[in-house]
Amino acid sequence: MEQLEKKCECPDCEARLAEHQESETMNFAILLALMPALTITFLSNTGFF
Repeated sequence: MEQLEKKCECPDCEARLAEHQESETMNFAILLALMPALTITFLSNTGFF
């Protein structure tokens, strides 16, 4: 993550940083959406559910 710190003010770097932040947000949202399914699958496979 250190590579993405603001080192310059050029439009290319700012666009890349914004794209990376948007991608991180979307990946986190997908992970949160899948957690209930993963939890239920794990519990049913281990015999707790």
